[in-house]
Amino acid sequence: YKRNICPLKIYISTQSGRQYILGYHYRSCHMLFFRLDAIKNITIGNKENKYSSYIENQKKFDKHLWGVSSGAGRSLDYIEMTIHIEDGESFIFQRLNREKRHGRVEVIDEHTCKFTADIYDATEMLPWLRTFIGRISDLKCSNKTVIDIFYDDINKMNDMYGGENNAL
Repeated sequence: YKRNICPLKIYISTQSGRQYILGYHYRSCHMLFFRLDAIKNITIGNKENKYSSYIENQKKFDKHLWGVSSGAGRSLDYIEMTIHIEDGESFIFQRLNREKRHGRVEVIDEHTCKFTADIYDATEMLPWLRTFIGRISDLKCSNKTVIDIFYDDINKMNDMYGGENNAL
């Protein structure tokens, strides 16, 4: 297929590591992702007079991207994760702030913090969320699928390895 786009930014998928280009797709009149390894030929077109406008839209769009998926209909998923931090584990708070792509981290008390974000497709956050298993005291998401997958993964691990029922 031939697609005419104005290239805006390269992204890397959080799930697969594949590289994508985000471009303004002229025919559909909105931004779309295209896999870089699927591009067979590039033809340089005319100078884009609306480039600065497209870049501004890309920056707004980027504020709610976790990976390369903008979900169906580009609605936002609200996610809230409460983390328990033991004494001497201040690195967990630092890690949350360093690794989050968007959202905010709020200190509740000396042993608790909360991460919240509005993301286009919160399922892309699952690999990152799983790295906090054992520390998560509460996980909420407006996209029920995210919660279902997360807890289904916990149950599968419990079935495979055993363990305490309430060990999140």
